[in-house]
Amino acid sequence: MKFLLVAAAYGFMFVAVELIAKKLHPPSETTRKISHMLAGIGAAMLPFVISFQEITLLGLLFVPAVYVSMRSNMFTSIHSVKRSTYGELYFPLAIAICAFLFPDKFLFIYAVLVIGVADALASLVGQRYNHKKRLSKKGQKSAAGSLAFFTATVCIGVLLIIAFTGSSVFSAIFWSIALALPLTFIEAFAKNGLDNLYVPVAACGLLGFVSSMGLLGN
Repeated sequence: MKFLLVAAAYGFMFVAVELIAKKLHPPSETTRKISHMLAGIGAAMLPFVISFQEITLLGLLFVPAVYVSMRSNMFTSIHSVKRSTYGELYFPLAIAICAFLFPDKFLFIYAVLVIGVADALASLVGQRYNHKKRLSKKGQKSAAGSLAFFTATVCIGVLLIIAFTGSSVFSAIFWSIALALPLTFIEAFAKNGLDNLYVPVAACGLLGFVSSMGLLGN
């Protein structure tokens, strides 16, 4: 029952965003990233509501659902972007992979918030400063966007490391920065929306390694 309610809640959220977007007419990229952020925050809370097996199933079910939505242009405020990207497909797939391979609340919540919140903020900041310096001549990511991603990822890491492990503030800041650096690099250079897949899986793996080595909680 909870599984069906969660699936329905996601459907309602996308419909609500579509209706609001048609009323206010914001840029489609902005609407897309707001939806991305809301979906990420919601997904991060899922381990408190349903099992990781159910999260895996939910993510896998959303992949074809999102594909059909993209092909039919059902949610124009979300899918109508000028650049070529399959990020909408990779996002639920990444959630399913993380839930299946890393069934741990700490790792899962960190990874999903990083891709859901930090990545969305990076895109919004990058839009605002899209005429500024880019990381490479052919790249789509701006230096300002990557800085926003790095900053948000560090903040997420500090809060979660302290909350889940009881680490000191200094230790939490140190390891949050250490984790944010490679994740920022991955996010900056992944193309066609693949950051939505690579970043959360890498986040789970990196944090899981650090945690398994007993480096947190001091």
